Amino acid sequence: MTNSKKALRATNNAGLQPALDWILNHSEVSEEPDEEPVAPEALGTADSSSSQPDKEATHEEGEIKDGEQTAQSLICNDCQKLFRDATGAELHATRTGHQNFAESTEAIKPLTEEEKKQKLIELKARMAEKRAAREKAEKEERKQAEKIRRKAGQEMTLAKEALEQKEMKKMMDQKKREREEEKLAKARIKAQIEQDKKERAAKREAAKQQAQAHAVEAASGGGGAAAFSQATTKKEYTESRIQIRLPGAGPVTNTFDANSTLSDVFTFLQNQGCNTPFNLSTTFPRKTFSADDRQRTLKELNLVPSAALVLSYL
Repeated sequence: MTNSKKALRATNNAGLQPALDWILNHSEVSEEPDEEPVAPEALGTADSSSSQPDKEATHEEGEIKDGEQTAQSLICNDCQKLFRDATGAELHATRTGHQNFAESTEAIKPLTEEEKKQKLIELKARMAEKRAAREKAEKEERKQAEKIRRKAGQEMTLAKEALEQKEMKKMMDQKKREREEEKLAKARIKAQIEQDKKERAAKREAAKQQAQAHAVEAASGGGGAAAFSQATTKKEYTESRIQIRLPGAGPVTNTFDANSTLSDVFTFLQNQGCNTPFNLSTTFPRKTFSADDRQRTLKELNLVPSAALVLSYL
């Protein structure tokens, strides 16, 4: 059913103006293709019977022909507009909020053919205008929705790139720290190797001098041995520089009195934070000190003038 037919049915075929008002106030009703054209006579006439008994039947007295109807109008006292029937007045009241209506003494004549055609043209123009405005609004809504979608996509892409850059920077910083730690570890190992070389060289020199002393004593008797011993008497040291290597950390170095006991070294390490039970040992020759060794002096343990010890947790 087309909008024009719906309008005529809703207004009880009251005429063109009520039908126009109804369509303008119900423009959201979907339009369907007209199956058959609406008779122009139906838009300007009052309600008429849908069935006629016989075209050739005689007319009664006072009966008028189709299209000769007149209607007593209603007037809006607020704006002085005329309406064909109560339906048009109700639509006007809905749109404007006017409530003061009265019967008018002016009879509204049926529309002429030219007026009907003009009204139809105006109706189609208004409907086309409303349809164009609706399509424009829908197009603008789709355009705004597309802008919002693109903006959301761009924001998501930027957030993803920022996260990837952050993760990349984190990985690079981690690798940099690892390289620095490896460099420091290599430096500590190199320093310890150099220290061990010096200690081994010192011990070899001491062993060589001792061997020479025995050789002189054997060759020249007691007097020669005493002279050689006096010539090769070592310097008496009063201090001992001890370096202790800690697991997972750099070495700790401290100077002790030559007469200090090994127990003093244990106490020093405990004050440095080594609270877990541990042992101390020499690197070359390899020796782990026992509990009895703790009461012996550094001089008695041959840890003077310097020595390198290794700490190992129990």
